[in-house]
Amino acid sequence: MKEWRARLAIFAIAGGMTSAACADVLIDDFSSVDDPTPWPVVITTIDSIDINELGLTNVIGGSRHSTVRATFLETLGLDFVQAAIVPNFGMILDYSSTAGARGDWDLLYDEDGAGLNADFSAITDIMIEFGRFDFANGQPLPVTVTLFDGNSAALLTRSLDSPGPQTLSFAMSDFSGIGLLDLAHLQSISVFLDPGAAVDFRLTQIYGVPAPASLALLGLGAAAIGGRRWRGAGRN
Repeated sequence: MKEWRARLAIFAIAGGMTSAACADVLIDDFSSVDDPTPWPVVITTIDSIDINELGLTNVIGGSRHSTVRATFLETLGLDFVQAAIVPNFGMILDYSSTAGARGDWDLLYDEDGAGLNADFSAITDIMIEFGRFDFANGQPLPVTVTLFDGNSAALLTRSLDSPGPQTLSFAMSDFSGIGLLDLAHLQSISVFLDPGAAVDFRLTQIYGVPAPASLALLGLGAAAIGGRRWRGAGRN
């Protein structure tokens, strides 16, 4: 009876610690914008627009800095790049451009320049979920994630290369320069989206996935139970 009580206690503790330790780390779910909202923006000339939003909820560090650019417009005044964050419409970041327009969108999370000081040492992957991608003219959508600790940077580029909803996974181990980063004190995260002309996409969520702790905790529990059994057998 005592052995079973000990076993149940270990598994209960492990279960509680696992649920806390394995929770995803939300970076942005686009459910919060400045009030009054600065969105949408429409760029009809070769230009860039910077938008700094503060006091946001469900955003790491509470701030989001966006830089939206139009880098090519075939017909000035007619072709355009449009960008919006729409929290009341499924919580999305929405981007579209006309057939003769090309632009990009850079998202920066750094607690309005103060630095996140976020602990990502247990994060194994950064996930970016897309609710829509039209794959116009067979053009992929490159996405680059950059991590910065105040001294060194690590980056990784992945691409959407098929239409429809999908998720890009950025494994921390694949980042160039990740070994130089102090992941326990991450200061900024940036996501750079570089679509081709006439490309439309919707981004729904960015989050970090921690390493599963359940196996390690259950292993400790099994070791403790095994030790108890061994000591009991030794006394017989």
